[in-house]
Amino acid sequence: MSDIPAGTGAFELSRAYGEGWKAAKRLLASIKGDIDASEVAARNPHSTPEKRARWTKGFVEAVGAPTPALTKRNRSAWRTRPR
Repeated sequence: MSDIPAGTGAFELSRAYGEGWKAAKRLLASIKGDIDASEVAARNPHSTPEKRARWTKGFVEAVGAPTPALTKRNRSAWRTRPR
């Protein structure tokens, strides 16, 4: 028996997780302060509890994950180049 509720496929939940991950990385690249929990909840586009939970999990895990360097100069994947 699966832990995934009927009507919600593993692929859909995986996509929700990925969307949350990408949203966190975009937000981190655009702000210089702390992220407010209510702002995070407001950004979650999903309506079902399962997808909202999976999106939030992706977001939270992305915030805590290191960002890999893309170049020899250690420029981050989610930060713009200084001008």
